[in-house]
This record gives sequence, C-alpha cells and structure tokens, in this order.
Amino acid sequence: MAGYNRFYHLKKAWPLFPGIVRPIAAAFLGDHYARRRARRGRLRAGIDALVGLGFHLWIPRRAALVQRRFGYDENWRRRAIAIARARFADPNDIALFRIEQAEQLDHYIRRFEDAAINKRINPLGWTGDCALADKRRFAERCRIACLPHAETVAMVEAGQVHILADPADRPLIAKPADGEGGDGVRMLGSIADAPTLMARLRGIRHPTIVQPLIRVHPELADIALGALPTVRIVSILDEAGRPEVVSATFRCASDPRARVDNMKAGGLIVPVDLTDGRLGLACFGYGGHDHDIHPATGAPIAGRTLPGWAEAITLVTGAHCAAFADYALIGWDVALTGQGPVLIEGNGKPGVLMPQRAARRGLGESCYGALLAHHLATKS
Repeated sequence: MAGYNRFYHLKKAWPLFPGIVRPIAAAFLGDHYARRRARRGRLRAGIDALVGLGFHLWIPRRAALVQRRFGYDENWRRRAIAIARARFADPNDIALFRIEQAEQLDHYIRRFEDAAINKRINPLGWTGDCALADKRRFAERCRIACLPHAETVAMVEAGQVHILADPADRPLIAKPADGEGGDGVRMLGSIADAPTLMARLRGIRHPTIVQPLIRVHPELADIALGALPTVRIVSILDEAGRPEVVSATFRCASDPRARVDNMKAGGLIVPVDLTDGRLGLACFGYGGHDHDIHPATGAPIAGRTLPGWAEAITLVTGAHCAAFADYALIGWDVALTGQGPVLIEGNGKPGVLMPQRAARRGLGESCYGALLAHHLATKS
C-alpha cells in the first residue's frame, strides 16, 4: 500500500495544463486557469506547451482504445476525437461522462484536473497525517464529537493487536486502515470474545481496523444484496465557512457475490435529489446502460426515496462543522440503517467521476462548482 501511495502522489505531482498556449476549461474554472497561466515562468510555459502537443497527438490512439473497450462504432470515435481536440479532453472522459456535444464540457471537471484543484482546496488531504485518509483517526474524531460512526472493536498496528471493545459475538469486518475503494476488506464472521478475535488477527502485519458489520435499513434490503450500500454525500464550506451539501450519490452492489458497494467491484451508482433523497436512474461506474430497476433483484431504484435522508444531511453538515472543519471539501460515506444514518468514512479526495457520471451533468452547473471556484480564488 505504501508503494501504491507513493506512485499515486507521483502521478499527481505535475498538474497538467489544459491547453497548449491558452487554457481550455469549463467557464467556472476560467479565472483559476488564468491565474495559473499568469504565474508560469517561461520554462514551465514551454514544458506545458510540449506536453499539450503530446496530449493532442495521443488523442486518436486513446479514442481507439476507448472505442474497443466499450464497443463503440466508428462514428463515436471520430466524434470523440473532434470533441477531445476542441476541448482538451480525454476520450475516456467523453465516454464515461456520455458527452455528445463539445458544449457539454463547459460544465464538467475533467478527471486530470481533479488532483490539482483538490490539492489547492484541501491541502491537508495530501499530508501524511490526514484524518480522512486514516480510518483510525477518522473514527477517533467521530468518537470525540459523539457522532454516530462504525465502532472500532480492534486495531492492528506494527503487527500488534489491540482489542478496544468486546466483540460480543457480533459479525465483524476487517479493513486496511489506509485502504481505498474496498481493497483488502475481509469478513471475519461472528467473534465470540476478545481471545478469539486476538487469535484471528494474529499474523496480520498491515495496519488494520476491525468494526462491526453494519446492517442496512430494511427499506433498502431489496437492493443491498450482500454488501452494505452507502451514500457518498459531498459537503463544502461556503463563503461564510459553513458546510453545505453539494452532491449525493447512492451506491449499491450489482453482484450478489460482492462484499463492497464501490464502482471497482462493479457497483451501481445513482444520483440523489438533495431536497428529498429521491433516487434517479442507476448506472455502472465504468460503462453500460442506465437501470431503473436493480439488474439482479428487479427491485425498483429510480423514484424511491432514501430512508432517513434529512437526518443524513444533518449528520454530515454537523460532522463537518464539529469535527472536520479543517477540511474545505469532504466526501462522506454514510450508511442508512434502521437506527439512523451512520458515518462509515470521510474522503478528502472524493473524485469527480462518480457524481458527474451518475447525475449526467457537470459539477459546474450547481453550487458545487461555484464553491470550488470560490475556494480556488481565496487560496490562490
């Protein structure tokens, strides 16, 4: 995992300038790129121009690869190349965001832009002691603030097992303390007591956190399958420093064998109406069609309302204000249970693929984009 993190940060160390000479970007990011362009020295401007030319030369090959991956026809490839060259866009983004006309990109954040924007807005998220990247630190902040969250039953640190709560014959789940995307999650089953749990965890070397298996709200059981569905709710501090919810995406497994709900495991993503928690059409994160019913169970998805939605909004805004106000932008993973919403984890780098693909609209069309532009201007 440490090697992966180094590689991830290395990839993000050089923010791609979106153009050769002049920046090409969504309107709400125009001032940000104008400032970036003005601050560049001649050497950086020259390197950016060379990289931009290389990007343009790469577009046809990239479009061909994406065409084969998704089974698109030649008309799509030609259109994607034209849009990509006109808007300095990755053809893969054009496919995933389902872009048909170049003008649609006037409101989208391209995925290669996300890291540089996030690093400027959320610098703490890129440090080694980020409380949102470490599940142990996240849980501790939640505990101190008396926020409903997944209890920490045990931790493994430097090969040492620490039992923090009675397993009490509860089903438990083990997660890498610094993991992302559901990687390394293991179901431990019901553990009767501390000695039994100690024996099960002995030999684990990677930092690990053990939590109770959380049960989904009964109203969502028909689309949960074998994984806990969660809602990714994004909150941003507004101009007055108050948390505002700007995006929400529901996630659930599509495969009964899956144990996590995320896109990498083939999960479905669904846009959520912020006003009432109503779900829209579901889709897969990396291709495929829209679904108004669950492809495995046939249960309705589009049009149903998430239980406890108002309480979930109150929870994340309260948590942002009370325990995580040092972060401007947070993507919360919230489980909706029969006992109310529960915080599973927070993300300082929530990404732009999921909300834009699920909603079929760019973040620049909402207050999400307006608040990003505000923070970019104040932190430039």
